[in-house]
Amino acid sequence: MILPQNDSLTVTNSTFVKGEMGLIAKRAFKKGDALFRVEGPVMPRPTKYSFAFALDQHIEPQREDGVSDFGHYMNHSCDPNVIVRPVMPASGTPYIEVVARRPIVAGEEIAFDYASLEYEVTVANATCRCGKARCRGVIHGFKDLPDAVADDYAREGLIPDYLLDMRRAEPMRRAANG
Repeated sequence: MILPQNDSLTVTNSTFVKGEMGLIAKRAFKKGDALFRVEGPVMPRPTKYSFAFALDQHIEPQREDGVSDFGHYMNHSCDPNVIVRPVMPASGTPYIEVVARRPIVAGEEIAFDYASLEYEVTVANATCRCGKARCRGVIHGFKDLPDAVADDYAREGLIPDYLLDMRRAEPMRRAANG
């Protein structure tokens, strides 16, 4: 198996998910540094490794040669060290920009909160193994994210507009079905 790496990042054994691979920083990053882009084919449905940029549009983290890229190896954390931002250029293919949420040290595993990007996740209700003080114990999508966490993430810019729009529409949907 060919594993991606460059001068800044490498794929090796995860530091907190036993038996899985993880994306590890080979150098320090400052808050706001762009680490890499998630690019690949756009799919109508999520997969275990895809990144949503709309409810029905997901990027599979794959290079043109078919080999999985860095995004494939990012694990979940309930207190992520990166922000994943959908970018939809006026012309060209959408991609996900991965940016340091806080300073990251060499040797630290790069992880994001799956609920910050996907409405529902394909690994829903799996036991979370991030080990962070803020761990919710379960991996789930945005629809099940506690309001306090969703509000904090929204203030920080971790939640894309399409998910925030869905949350704002939810009370109206509930009232209409009331």
